[in-house]
Amino acid sequence: MSYAGIRNPIRNAFARAVLLLAVAGLSSAAGVGVAEAADSAAPTAHWVQRNFDYTYMGFTAKYSCDGLLDSVREILLALGARKQDLQIQSRGCTKLIGVESFPGVSAHFSVLVPDTNHDVGKAGNGAAQPAQWKTVDLVRLTRTGIDAPCELLEQLKAKALPLFTSRNLKFQSSCVPHDVSPGDIQFAVDVLRPAPPEQAPAPGA
Repeated sequence: MSYAGIRNPIRNAFARAVLLLAVAGLSSAAGVGVAEAADSAAPTAHWVQRNFDYTYMGFTAKYSCDGLLDSVREILLALGARKQDLQIQSRGCTKLIGVESFPGVSAHFSVLVPDTNHDVGKAGNGAAQPAQWKTVDLVRLTRTGIDAPCELLEQLKAKALPLFTSRNLKFQSSCVPHDVSPGDIQFAVDVLRPAPPEQAPAPGA
């Protein structure tokens, strides 16, 4: 009996197994590439209008009307309010100078909202445009010295953040009313911003 007839089927089966594993590996790699491409694809979005009315009620930090307005404006812009049409004004003010008991602001602005199939062609949404996610750290943005406005950030997380398109919120607060130490707070979040325009090619390129 010849052993060649035995070795050939074994060799052929082994070759088929190696081929199947190679094909499976290529398919798996292709699947990973598609998933990564989908995750990294830039979203498209359109501008929508938002109204924001807010009264600050803090027990530790106090604000003048101008001081609160400046702080809230800075935070709204950081979260993605469009600077060109941001309108914000103080309200509830009773003094020309100095801190107020319950200062407030009223604001009108536009924010980016991701496009969906339902939104395509819908009137009033404006033209779709490329957008990108950007991480903002509001504690670092508003910190003065070693302190951050703990109560203000805590309140704006509840009042202002829902008006914006955001994800990956990292928030933790230990604000203590009437305490000399303002408490510790973490407030970082990804917000939707317009993608930067593509750079024009250099002359002669």
